Amino acid sequence: MRVIHLKLAARNVRRQPHRTLALGGAVAFSALIMTLISGFVNGMDLAVQDNVTLYSGGHVLISGYTASWSGKLQNRFEDDKVAQIAQSVGAGVLTVSPLAQSRATVVFGTREIQLTIRGVDWTKDKLYHDSLILSKGDWKGLEPARTMLMSAQTANRFGLAVGDQVIVRLTTASGQENVTNYNVGAIYDDAAAGGMNTAFVSFGDLAADLNLKSNEQQEVAVFLKDSTDAQAVATKLSSLMSSQGYIVSRGATPASSTSNQAQQASLTSSDALTAPIGGSGQGGRLLQGNGQAQSQSASPHLAEGTTRYRISTIQDLAGEIGSALGSIRWIGYAVFALMLIVSATGISNSYRMVLLERTKEIGMLRCIGYKKKDVFSSFIAEGIILAGGSALLGAIFALPVGLGIELIPFNPHSDFGSALVRGHLLFAPTLGQLALIFVFVTIVAIAAVYFPARRAAEVVPVEALRKIA
Repeated sequence: MRVIHLKLAARNVRRQPHRTLALGGAVAFSALIMTLISGFVNGMDLAVQDNVTLYSGGHVLISGYTASWSGKLQNRFEDDKVAQIAQSVGAGVLTVSPLAQSRATVVFGTREIQLTIRGVDWTKDKLYHDSLILSKGDWKGLEPARTMLMSAQTANRFGLAVGDQVIVRLTTASGQENVTNYNVGAIYDDAAAGGMNTAFVSFGDLAADLNLKSNEQQEVAVFLKDSTDAQAVATKLSSLMSSQGYIVSRGATPASSTSNQAQQASLTSSDALTAPIGGSGQGGRLLQGNGQAQSQSASPHLAEGTTRYRISTIQDLAGEIGSALGSIRWIGYAVFALMLIVSATGISNSYRMVLLERTKEIGMLRCIGYKKKDVFSSFIAEGIILAGGSALLGAIFALPVGLGIELIPFNPHSDFGSALVRGHLLFAPTLGQLALIFVFVTIVAIAAVYFPARRAAEVVPVEALRKIA
């Protein structure tokens, strides 16, 4: 009998092609919009994760701040055991390497620009070699001392070419001003890196410029096989370090700027730490992006040489961008819900009309043996076929539309540059999202058809035939 119900429902869907197209089109459009929103928001999430990893230098960052003789916290520490603890977390850790960075002024001729310069141990790097696309030069050009990897935007702005020399002014970790020089060894495509505008140099060279000792560093970057493990690894690291007597806090400090470059700077841990370490009432320090610690108030509880550590992950560092994506996602949900309500109202009203049109037919079916539950089931099956088929078509049509939108170029240096992949939106719907859309649409259709189906099941055969006659 169930097969008969389905056949009858399928026949009824085909009986009124104009009505079916109108209702099915509305449902399909709802599914198409939700598939696009889900796919692009998911793609932005993935892009932000990848780009934040580039901005920060790793999936998990351990930043150290040591109290100087004057009580100021300086972004530096010299404990090699921290890297050993990070390496011991588990098989999911690919590399553990030191990082240093500074907010510096880069000068070429009569022009200058403020840039974040990051020092990377190229011999241990498993991130930038695989992620950055070089537009000029090659990785071998970065092997000599005092060489810099420059972004294309900066290079174009200055008219720089591989081999040119730039002057760099920065503040050391202890607060002195320093002037040095670097040769441009290679240029990377910043559009392919989410609009990142950071310059890279050898860790040893930048450590020397920042007046760090040979065994000192500012951060330890932990690169994982799977970025989704970052929070779990950070929690384990925090527990291990705390159990061994380290002063450890978790999470990134929120940045205040909303510009793209400031967002990018905020996505790197040293630049992000612009709030007092230790929280309210604990005598923290304002940690500036140049690695220098500016005193906010005295820290009598921290003796000279005492180090505080902050462990952050790419999820923590995503900050405002992640919140913005969450807002977009909720707006998408609201739009989808509104469209479902409109579609459900149309389906319900349509099937009330169907009930009036098929009253005689329902009476005849009841006379030849159809039970109430059979009539009810045939109406529900009709709604499921209509809504389910339309939702499936809407999701299928969303795929080429989404891929077409992917081809539209966007400015990677805009406010949402960090959510782009090579200057384009990424459309990445998952099977789980498509399944949820299908389920929600089907449930809403069943709910819309439910009451007309119950009224149809309650039709009295004799009365139906008598009224129509």
